[in-house]
Amino acid sequence: MIEVLFILSILTNIFLVWYIIQLLRRFLVFQEELDSFAIKLEEYEGHVEVINNLERFYGDETISNLLRHSKAVVEECKEFQSILSNEEEYAEEEYAEEEYATEEES
Repeated sequence: MIEVLFILSILTNIFLVWYIIQLLRRFLVFQEELDSFAIKLEEYEGHVEVINNLERFYGDETISNLLRHSKAVVEECKEFQSILSNEEEYAEEEYAEEEYATEEES
């Protein structure tokens, strides 16, 4: 009976490790895509700003509003990126603290 529970426990742990690895891969892909998206948004913002500063379009209210909106979207994207990076740093700090506590107990 105990052998069956032991094998079941091993299989469950293997599955959970596999699942965690899959989640981490998805998270890393998501973060890379978000970084790429942020770069594209910043390029777009720069492009709209250049157009807004052209003599032909200078002072055009529609382009000025588009520029303001672009800046707001870029700021939100940067906020989201900082939240993600802060969570990563927090997880790394927790891991380091747990490792340090384990070493102290030894």
